[in-house]
Amino acid sequence: MINKSILPKNSNSFYISIALLLLCSWVITGCDNTHTEYKFDMTRLNKDGSTNDGKDYTKQPWACVRDNKTNLIWEVKKSEPGLRYANNTYSWYDPDKNSNGGWAGKANAGICIGSDCDTQSYINVINAKKLCGFTDWHLPSREELSTLVDTSVFFPGPTISTVFFPEPLPPGKYWTDTTFRIRHAGAWAWRFDYGNDFLSEKSEALNVRLTRGIANTVGEGQSTNQ
Repeated sequence: MINKSILPKNSNSFYISIALLLLCSWVITGCDNTHTEYKFDMTRLNKDGSTNDGKDYTKQPWACVRDNKTNLIWEVKKSEPGLRYANNTYSWYDPDKNSNGGWAGKANAGICIGSDCDTQSYINVINAKKLCGFTDWHLPSREELSTLVDTSVFFPGPTISTVFFPEPLPPGKYWTDTTFRIRHAGAWAWRFDYGNDFLSEKSEALNVRLTRGIANTVGEGQSTNQ
């Protein structure tokens, strides 16, 4: 039994103050003890596949980056209008029944420059141009694209490392190749302002960032202070 006579007159305020003090202490120590900093380790590549020293993107821009932890190579978008313009958008389209999840999507329903504005058309053109020396570029899976998300960055982002992807703001919303299992007319995408994945109709126009290679490991978001 608590002796009410020893409590402060405004006991509600007293308890609230104690609760806030305990909560703040838990948050501070909890973050210190549980947060593991993730540092991206990437090599910048020129469009012919040679290594870029990364000293000055303005004078010597790189076209791709190789993630040395996952072994995936990623396309770097451009700030100026053209084929790889960061603000180009594409509808999700894959006519191959073996990979489209039961729904081909919609052809040429985005707004872009340099190709028809759907994912398959963009993939075809990039492979024909042998970006960074490769011809096996593809739309990343939901898990593969998650490895670019920097979970230490909050809205409005960008939740992608601008050290390796020095692209214009605002951050985009990028397609994955992963069809929604329940509704085949939808597919997963990642947005790099909030840093989360979401479902979108394949007929919608979103951004595209291609990848190539086979991932060593894939995860759901990383964090870094680089």
